[in-house]
Amino acid sequence: MLDITCETRGEVLVAHLSGRIDAAASRAFEEQALAWLDAGTRNLVMDLSSINYISSAGLRVFLLIAKKLKEAEGSVKLCALTPAVNDVFEISGFSRLFSIYPTLDHVI
Repeated sequence: MLDITCETRGEVLVAHLSGRIDAAASRAFEEQALAWLDAGTRNLVMDLSSINYISSAGLRVFLLIAKKLKEAEGSVKLCALTPAVNDVFEISGFSRLFSIYPTLDHVI
């Protein structure tokens, strides 16, 4: 189960994600992310401090978001990765594709 809450800080949409980003949740996550982009979001920060699992399907959604924002001259930043999620990003090489910060305060 994935829960997403959002807040706006200036020109930045901050998405607080909690739960699991598995195959079942990745579809809804993708739909939500595309809705943000369709609504004009160009600067996105995703707080992953409450994510305890991410699958390859979830990683694909992050890659899609990054690609779409790059095309729109925007940016996506990640923060507060849990140790398990950080390991997945390191092993998959995604840690080199994203700007990752230790806490939300370090991003904004």
